Amino acid sequence: MSGRKIAYIAYYDLNNHTAATEHISQIVNGLAGKGYRMWLFASGFGNRIFHQNIHTVLVKAKNALSFDSNVVSEIDRLNIDFDVLYIRDYFAARKIVDWSRCGEIPIIIEHNGLVHAEIRHSKKLGTRILFAMDNSRLLSKRIKKASMNIVVANAIAKFLTKKYGIPSEKFIHIPNGVDIERFCPAEDKESVRQRLNITPADAIWIGYIGSMYPWHILDTVVKSFEIIAQDYNNVFLLIGGDGPELATVKKSIQRSRYVERMKLISPLPIQKSNMYISSLDIGLALMSPDVAPYCWQVKVNHYAACGIPSVITHCDDFAELKKNGVAIGVKDISPSGIADEIKKTIDDDNFSLRSKNIRKYVVENLSWDIII
Repeated sequence: MSGRKIAYIAYYDLNNHTAATEHISQIVNGLAGKGYRMWLFASGFGNRIFHQNIHTVLVKAKNALSFDSNVVSEIDRLNIDFDVLYIRDYFAARKIVDWSRCGEIPIIIEHNGLVHAEIRHSKKLGTRILFAMDNSRLLSKRIKKASMNIVVANAIAKFLTKKYGIPSEKFIHIPNGVDIERFCPAEDKESVRQRLNITPADAIWIGYIGSMYPWHILDTVVKSFEIIAQDYNNVFLLIGGDGPELATVKKSIQRSRYVERMKLISPLPIQKSNMYISSLDIGLALMSPDVAPYCWQVKVNHYAACGIPSVITHCDDFAELKKNGVAIGVKDISPSGIADEIKKTIDDDNFSLRSKNIRKYVVENLSWDIII
């Protein structure tokens, strides 16, 4: 396979540092490192450094529709005989799929979530209308035209198979990975906390590090922490990141009588996200029950690589994560239900051993080298 030419197409500005852009960078760098010749098409690159086998192609676009048209123009301009077209699925990915089909080039489409579930939580009417159009007309067509569809969670494939009558053989499950060298356990949590000004440094810190969308139910997280705070004087909450729900999160914290025991960092410097995560004792990765099954969250892998267990919304498809101690599933996602599960984790006498086992599982199963 060495030397094969792959066009990786992602409607993202890699100048932004998010779980998605990290995912994209890890895949293209990983494939390039194994000898594939990669052309990365995106709407921005910032100052990212890529493997020598990667050619970056800037696709100027105001929206997904113009990106879809312009990426075809850029590919035509390059006039390269690609062996595979790899698309990180985006709204209105029609022209690029048809272009590939006309040239009889195999297409891989990667699905990192289920818009059907997430879009219900969007407060923007225009966005909901656009995605509704894509779901009703375009999504099923490009899935059927693809040679293979990669899903990060099995539930995505099950849903799409049932909704559109697409054979299950069209899907393959490959979970998200993690950079195990960058994300690793802290040798001394207290010293890390002191460097990050997370005080008191000797307390128990539970936290959420990541994007803030409605389906992350962070207002519920704040309420559950208030219940925990009543019973534990040495437990504190850290929330770091940015997103549409930031204002809501700020208000929830400011209204709380335990505001002095909560720390909000936004924006959180992405280059230090590994340090913030390794400073935690328990990681939070809760989601609305209608969204949770469709997302293998990168933050769960980041927490686990640092030896931190995650508290997630219960989902049968993630039984392996629960079996290996990586995640604690919460069936009752009310504030009291979440608080009860966190309390059990705080009181776990085998916490140190559990942390080592979590790290071991990630190294053996979820490192990016293995995923690639």
